[in-house]
Order: sequence, then structure tokens, then C-alpha cells
Amino acid sequence: MSSVFVIFFIFILMGIPIAYTIGLTGMWGLLSAGGYDFLSIIPTRILAAASNFILVSIPLFILCSEFLNRSGMTDRIINFALSLMGKYRGGLSHVNIGASILFAGLTGTAVTDTAAIGNILIPTMKEKGYGAGYSAAVTASSSVIGPIIPPSLIMIVYASMFKEVSVISMFAAGIIPGVIVGLSLLLISSLISIRRNYPKERSYSLKEIMETTREALWALLTPIIILGAILTGVTTVTEAGAIAALYALLVGVFVYKSLSFKDIYLSLKNTVVLSGIIFFLIGAANILGWVVTYSGLTETMGRAMMTVSSNSIIQLAMVNILFLIVGMFLDIGPAVVILAPIITPVMIHLGFDPLHFAMIMMVNVNIGNATPPMGMTLMVASQIAEVPYERAIKEVLPFITAEIIALLLISYLPQLTLWVPTILGLSWG
Repeated sequence: MSSVFVIFFIFILMGIPIAYTIGLTGMWGLLSAGGYDFLSIIPTRILAAASNFILVSIPLFILCSEFLNRSGMTDRIINFALSLMGKYRGGLSHVNIGASILFAGLTGTAVTDTAAIGNILIPTMKEKGYGAGYSAAVTASSSVIGPIIPPSLIMIVYASMFKEVSVISMFAAGIIPGVIVGLSLLLISSLISIRRNYPKERSYSLKEIMETTREALWALLTPIIILGAILTGVTTVTEAGAIAALYALLVGVFVYKSLSFKDIYLSLKNTVVLSGIIFFLIGAANILGWVVTYSGLTETMGRAMMTVSSNSIIQLAMVNILFLIVGMFLDIGPAVVILAPIITPVMIHLGFDPLHFAMIMMVNVNIGNATPPMGMTLMVASQIAEVPYERAIKEVLPFITAEIIALLLISYLPQLTLWVPTILGLSWG
């Protein structure tokens, strides 16, 4: 099995795309385990991974996000957040975080959120006197909230891999952790803004607040409609995705009147491309996951963790450190599809609640996405801010610290994660 990991890291260092890296590593593992005869497993594993019905919802949610992004939703949400939070010291940095919370889940990935919000707010923040590094840091760190607060594509992918959790229970479980991460960032943003005397924006009158609310209402209703329909049992996740895509199309064409035929075509095209990438990644990961299971690595890791310590606090700390390190170097999707088949069965065997552990992984790899040295959202934000990456790293450290504190609360207080699923009567075991 050691040769499999060696091959994996060699491919990573060679710059081979992650989906090909996972697939080729899995093929090498099959050859090592049983020779050419084992290669016949490949098509069955890919088919098994892609045939899970819940994955049908992924293209639908991507299409919904494409329609909303091309309808000018970002501007309206930012204006709404500005009317509520702009009047406080460092108002634009609070707006940046608030927009990420409101924007959560509607683009599908943290990197996309960084680009969507950063292209609008970072230049404005620089003009108002905020440091370029700080502007990049607050954008990068807040963008990771998106995949934590539902609806979240990576939660759908994760739930398709394990029978112990459902998409509905994961959506419910992600609400409070996402809010906790957002509040931790708002606290740090406030402290830094007061210390550096960052500017306030003008106060909005009640009439102006009502106007920005009216303009953003259709966009703000999207996650409410999706989550409301799913959590109340009115629709399945897949049906909710279809309704959301239709809703976004109608809003873009008839309400915002900003969605052209070209936009619709490009939305459909991007949906096909992104869905193909995700499904290919899932299929490739299932090959590698089979190799890992066949090798007995999960059982070996479980025994090794018990050897180090039988204390659940230490076990969680070990896993959190691993997730953070991997999240620094891999995007959220690859990190989850690589780590989950290896680590999740171990933690369930050790007695951890499957839903609670799923959310620990979701929060952790998302934080890693903004964490140096290879934080992907931080790299994107620093490019938008036109600031050296090293300066952005210095500015992001307080925000990462706040997110790690939030992660510790989520890790060691499972009731924060399980409260909403419990009151909704959702079963996850």
C-alpha cells in the first residue's frame, strides 16, 4: 500500500490534475493488489459511484447557481448587507463576511465565492483605505463559509459515499456550524477594524434598507425555498434542486430581466462541464477507495489510533490536524473524496457519531482551503487584490485562528451540530 501513496504524491508533484491523479493511483493499487485481472473492477466501481440517485441533484444545483450568478444576484446581496452592516467601524469587511453568509451555497465552491464577492468588494475596500492584504484575507477566509452552510454540493457528494448519513441530515447539521464560523470572523473583523480605525460607511435610512431588501429578496429567498422544501419533507433533495433551477431561471428572466439567451446557454454549458468534472472525480475516488478498503488500511489506522490514545479528545485532535494539513494543499472536493473513505469508517468504528464527524470534516477542509501555504481561496483573493501572497498570509492568520477556535467548539460540543437535526426529527444513524 505504501507504493500507492508514493505514486499519488509523485503525480501531485508532477502537476497532473487531481482527478487523473486519483484514478491513476487507484489503477496502480489494483495492479499491485491483483495484477491485470483486477483492472476489470474499474468500470464497475465507476458505475457504482456515479449511479447513486442523490447525485442527480448536483447538476441541478450547479445550474441554479449559474442562473443566479448571471442574474446580478451578487450585487444585490452585497447592497443588502451594506445597508445593514456598513455603518459600523470597518463596515465593508463586515459586509464581505455577511455577503458570504448570505451567498452561502449558491455558487457551489469556496473559490467561486471568493471570485464572485472579491471582484466587487476588494477593489472598493482598497479605495476606502483598507489594506490590500487585509481585503484579500477577509474575502478568502469568509468564502469558506459557503460549502458549510447548506445547500452544499460537497455535502451531497459526501452523503452519496456513506449510508450512515443523509443529505437532508447534513444540510440540517451544517446550519449552526456555518453560523458559528461566520460569527467568529465578524468578531475578529470588528476587533481589527477598531484597532486600525478602518472607515465606517454611511447609515442607510429605513426606506433605503427596505429598498435594498426588496431588490435582494428574490435572491435571498433561494436558499430558504431549497432548505424549507427539503427539511420539511415537501420535496426530496433532487426535486428541490430542480425547483431551485427553475426558480432561478424565472427570476433571472422575468424579475431581474438580466438573464439573456446567451447567459442561459453558457449556464447550461458550464453545468455540463462542472458536473462532468465532479462525476469523474467521484468515480476515480471510488476506485482508490476500493483499493484502500481491500488493503485493510482503515482497520490498521483504527488500531494505530487506539494505540496512540483511547481518549476521544486526542483522537479528534489528531484527525483535525490531518484534515487541516490536507486542506491546505487540496481543494475541498478532492480532499473529501480522498480522505472520507479512509478516515470516516475508522472514526465510526471508534464510536464517533457519523453526522457529527461528517460536519467536522466539512468545516475542517474548508478552513484548510484558506490556510497557507497553499490556501486556494487566499491565492485567488490575493490575485484580485494585486498583493503579494506573503502579505496576504500575514493578514489572514487572525481569521484562521478564529476559524480554528470555531472548529474546536464544533468538534468538542457535538450538540451544536446535532441540535437542528434532532429538533427536526431527522435520522442519521
